[in-house]
Amino acid sequence: MSSVYNFKRITVVPSAADLKEVVLSKTQRKTPTVIHRQFAIGRIRAFYSRKIKFLQQTLHDKLTDIINEFPKVEVSVYIAVFTSV
Repeated sequence: MSSVYNFKRITVVPSAADLKEVVLSKTQRKTPTVIHRQFAIGRIRAFYSRKIKFLQQTLHDKLTDIINEFPKVEVSVYIAVFTSV
């Protein structure tokens, strides 16, 4: 009942700096970038809230993609390997 996994299909996990750079640059490109001093405080809050929510969703999507690329290991196989040692 052994499964064969193709580990070569897993893409390289980016470093923290690279992941941060990708997510921040996407946020910069996809959200408004100009805020003015005379805007009402509610509008300024909405501006930054939109950026934060977009950043959160983008980071969630990237991390989910990374996790989903790894194969699912059966728990019974995992337990058998470590209890036989």
